[in-house]
Amino acid sequence: MKKVSIIIPFKGQTESELMLPLASIYNQIGIDLSQLDIHLVNDGGEPINLKKFDVLADKLEINYHEISSSGPGVARQYGIDHSKSEYIMFIDADDVLYYVGALWPFYNAANQGHQMILAGYWEQVAGNPYTYIVHNNKDVKAVYGKWYKRTYLEMINLRFLVDLPIYEDTYFVGLACILSTDKCYLEEVVYMWLCNPKSITRNSENMFNYQAHIWARENRHWFEMIRKWKPERLQSDFENYLTDMYLKSQKFPPIDEEKWLKEQRILIENVSDIFSGWTPELQKQVNEKSADINNQWYGINTDGFKEWIAQTLPCNIKDF
Repeated sequence: MKKVSIIIPFKGQTESELMLPLASIYNQIGIDLSQLDIHLVNDGGEPINLKKFDVLADKLEINYHEISSSGPGVARQYGIDHSKSEYIMFIDADDVLYYVGALWPFYNAANQGHQMILAGYWEQVAGNPYTYIVHNNKDVKAVYGKWYKRTYLEMINLRFLVDLPIYEDTYFVGLACILSTDKCYLEEVVYMWLCNPKSITRNSENMFNYQAHIWARENRHWFEMIRKWKPERLQSDFENYLTDMYLKSQKFPPIDEEKWLKEQRILIENVSDIFSGWTPELQKQVNEKSADINNQWYGINTDGFKEWIAQTLPCNIKDF
């Protein structure tokens, strides 16, 4: 069995563009490259000519897969399902490993069998010149710079979900980090999230904020996992979601109100054992978020919070 499978989902990149992340793997030193394999997952784009990568074949085992256009989460899951290795790592097709020793600390830590191994990563920000932000090893949102133990993911049945075309990383990475009981934090910064204005995240990020129905759906799946594996968090996670969802909906009105209301009511029905409507404590929480100058929802009016909750309740729940 390989030590790690590196999964690279892509759509529309050429062979020369894919050579960048592949070369950053090929040039790794201090490790046995025969202990890893690479899975290129073409998410509905034009087929590529794998022979263009023959120059890397002396060191790298590259597997190529084609799937119908389903989004990066489904492509990553396909790579997981069609690989066999102790650990899994993800690299985006427009990114690279930061330096030639990036994988060495992961290999060392993996000998201890940790469920999760987390390192930092750089973010390249558009500008003239570019600027750079370091995200430390405590980041629980991005798939970058992390190794996931396969048996751990299988044990908790954590997968990228077909019905999450966006927020798929928030769901998968957040749960993987929170539910893990054995994490190893590396001091190294190992990954470079390059600025690509054509990428899904870069050119659609603002639109994500208006996709409230998908955010509600992601949280519904989240609560189902939390209820099973860490139920002591369920109440606080739900209350945090509910107050955030109200504030988010005021700043970014849902692009499809009907879809959002349907998803929201399904979610609330699923947590009806811990929630029956507005309370003064919930009002206090939403007020505090709006009053916090460091909070992303600072200054949003909260007067309509109680009425908003009443509007979103399913028929079988009485709003107190």
